[in-house]
Order: sequence, then structure tokens, then C-alpha cells
Amino acid sequence: MPTAELELPRIADPAPPGPVTTQPTPTAPTARGPRAIAPRPAPAAEALPDASVRALVVDSHAPSRIGLGALLEAQPWIERCLLAADSGESVALARRHRPDVAILDISQTGPFAGSVTAAIRAAHPGVQILLTSRCRTSPGAPPAALGAVGFLPAGVTPEDLIDTVRTAVIGGEPLDLADPTPTGALELTEREREILILLATGATNREIAERLHLGPDSIKKSATVLYRKLGVRNRTEAARRAELVLGRGLDLNAA
Repeated sequence: MPTAELELPRIADPAPPGPVTTQPTPTAPTARGPRAIAPRPAPAAEALPDASVRALVVDSHAPSRIGLGALLEAQPWIERCLLAADSGESVALARRHRPDVAILDISQTGPFAGSVTAAIRAAHPGVQILLTSRCRTSPGAPPAALGAVGFLPAGVTPEDLIDTVRTAVIGGEPLDLADPTPTGALELTEREREILILLATGATNREIAERLHLGPDSIKKSATVLYRKLGVRNRTEAARRAELVLGRGLDLNAA
């Protein structure tokens, strides 16, 4: 029995390619006629490849340190976030892992943060350092003077913090960030100013009490409040900071 032959449908030859056409650039009307609309720049986040940045968080307060580390590690461009509880540990980690950016809490160091930033930079000169504070501690000087590219005051939002860290990594230039209350504008009462001036002369609480005609316990309580406002831990640090807070022209001998 002869086998029937199947005839496949003929496929038409493709048409020869024609000239490539492009869409015209969209225009927007202006008072002087149409103008080209510039393409919108890519967000800053796209400038950082995934897993391309190493960060270092330096904070003696464990919950703050861990929380900030978790926030950073949630960003796709963070490769690793290192955590340090003190300056010694931060220097060792900076030397070993060479982070791109370091976030240094100055709640304890205050105006002496410059010595910590200098040690971190000596371990890894290429790191960009941001200062931050979980309380109302002020750096006491512009961030650049302390070896940092910016300052994140207490209460900054997570979004602003992440954007600032990213900007520091991309630009490496001093950042125009929200600044805390300057030291010269701290809201000290007249009594606190008097106590601070006398502390700077090296006077004891009893001597200050006699000078101001107050009890030693009253001076002690006022000094505790004063330390908290200044972001310092003791009378020695308060005395060192008196000149920054009350003015460099302060004549302590006049007290």
C-alpha cells in the first residue's frame, strides 16, 4: 500500500531588515519653546553593588551596638558589619578587616572623640568615620576637626542614618548633617554655670558650696545634672570641657 506523502506548509522568507528607527527624546514646553527632559539620576543606593561595603559600629552600649549592626546588615550593599565595644577593639577590627565606614558613638567620649578617630584612622587610613550619639552628647567641635565626615545626633531616623552612611561611603566628603545643640548654646542655668566655672578651677564640692553659700549635697546634685547635660562622666572631664562650653576667652582665675 503506497505511503501518502505529507506536504508541510511553506514558511515565507523573512522580509529584509529595514532601517532602525529611534523614538525622539520627549520634550517639555517652556516659555522659550520645547526642551529635552534630562534623564532622572539613579538613586544613590544603586551606586553601591550588593555586598560591597564593610561597616564597623563602635558603641559601649550593647543593645545600641547590636541594633545598629542589625539595621546595617539588612542593607543589600553591606557585606559585613563588625561590632566593637571600645576603642581598643575598634582599632583591632579596623586593622584586620579594613572597613569602608565606621560609626562611632561618642556618648562616653564626648569632645575627646578625636583621639579615638585618630587611632582608627591610623589602623586603616581609608575608613570614613561618622560620629553618632544615643543621648544629647555633642562632639564639642566640627566633625571634620575630630577626623570624621559627619555627625548623627540622637533621634535620627533609621532612613536618614542609612542614607548618611551610604553617602559617606560614596562621597567621602564632609556631610551637611543635622547638627546637635552647639556647646556654646547648652541650656545651663546660672547656678550650673557658676558651678562649672568653679569646677574648672579645681575647687572641691565643699569649696564650691562655701563660695556659693549652699550645702555640699546641693552642689553634688547640681553637678550630677551638669555632667549629664555636658555628656561627661566626672568633674575632671567637666573641667576640661568648661572652656568649650563657656567660651575660649573664659578667665578662670577671675572665679
